[in-house]
Amino acid sequence: MTRRGTQLIALLAVALVGSACETTGGSGAGGGSVGTGPATGTKTTEDAAIAFARAADRAKSNDLGGAADAFRAAAQADPKLAVASHDLGVIAEKQGNTDEAVRAYRAAVDADATIDASVNNLGLLLERGGQTESAKALYLDVIDRNPEAVSARIRMARLARAEGDAKTAARLCREALQYDATSLTAYRLLARVYAEEKKPQLARLIAQRGFKLSPDDPELNFALAIVAKNEKDVATARALWTKVVEKDPAHVESRVELAELALANRDWKTATAQLQALVQVEPKNANLHNSLGLALKGHGKFEEARASYQRALDADDAFANAALNLGILELRHLQNPAAAQQALERYLAKTSSPIKEADELLNEAKMLIQSQSEEKRMLEEAKKAEEEAARQAAEEAKNPKPPEPTEAAPPAEAPPAEAAPAGEAPPAEAAPAEPPPAEAAPAEPPKKKKKKSKEKAKDKDKAPDKDDNFYKD
Repeated sequence: MTRRGTQLIALLAVALVGSACETTGGSGAGGGSVGTGPATGTKTTEDAAIAFARAADRAKSNDLGGAADAFRAAAQADPKLAVASHDLGVIAEKQGNTDEAVRAYRAAVDADATIDASVNNLGLLLERGGQTESAKALYLDVIDRNPEAVSARIRMARLARAEGDAKTAARLCREALQYDATSLTAYRLLARVYAEEKKPQLARLIAQRGFKLSPDDPELNFALAIVAKNEKDVATARALWTKVVEKDPAHVESRVELAELALANRDWKTATAQLQALVQVEPKNANLHNSLGLALKGHGKFEEARASYQRALDADDAFANAALNLGILELRHLQNPAAAQQALERYLAKTSSPIKEADELLNEAKMLIQSQSEEKRMLEEAKKAEEEAARQAAEEAKNPKPPEPTEAAPPAEAPPAEAAPAGEAPPAEAAPAEPPPAEAAPAEPPKKKKKKSKEKAKDKDKAPDKDDNFYKD
């Protein structure tokens, strides 16, 4: 087989693998496969070319196991065939075989330090595995072997920013742009560094240059939102974060910012919506589940809030704040002091600096438990008494007792008169009431009237007798 034919097979295989396999890198990661065949002048053995072609066929049919075996055979037949080692790393990573992926990507970088995709994917695997120093050594080695390396500089810049070395991060991004003025990843990272360092003019300048490559780019808008937030322009920051989420629903940082702003303003509905979207993206993020629990509690959805706090603890058993929030929810809103006691004791066991109210909350839970226990005991006793009374009443109703005979009451005797004490005279009886006075005799007529009467009598004797039989002439 001719060299030209071998190169064409390699190009075809790489294109097919790129459509079948996922990659570690995201934006600017370099893609799933290299996208080019062996460099011009590279001697590829016929066995390696045949194995590579076989791998392409199997990758096309989604036979990842067969494709991995074929890529492995191609890389063994020609260790300098970097594309074979790279695509083997992509498949191994997709199958969850991280160790083989690391070995394959490293073989690809050793064969050709100009393959940015291999550098990116290998660096990401090392970083995620906690091997930060190994990742740095990789990037420095690639830059030393390829002074124009762009991806290695950007990866180094990310690590520097994460470690708080903004100056080094900005320098590396500027160097990357000197070698590749179309690197959108470099513009995004540099705009973010300037925004976080509160250099608003530089951040806006870099963002505007980046917008020429990607108008309304979500990452660049996010950097401008940070500028607005630092300038206390909350309305602009919120609008930019909202725009980012509309363009990229999976943009975690923008949703986090919107959720935090909503929680601060007690906008429980917005906070709940943003956090529910976030936990779908990061289901094992304990902090997100805890924040969602706060939003749901504020929204009055107590049972759902309990479930969120529990999921936070399932994701991170040592997350003390979730245990505290669960204890307060059980105590104050769900009226379950036993569960509250358990959660609060868990909080105190997990935290080294408990809040000052923690002991008071725990004592309150214990007192409520004791009170509920006493109330339950009294209710049980009252219930037993009622049941006993009902039982006795039912028995009496079944077997009534005959009425007992009643005796006539003896006539009541007058109490005997008490004898006067010896030597004492009996008390004198009260004298009878005096008769009423006799009525006064009528008064005699005055003497003058009597005299007049006598005179009339004398005159009567002197006067002649009256003739009643009178007549007229």
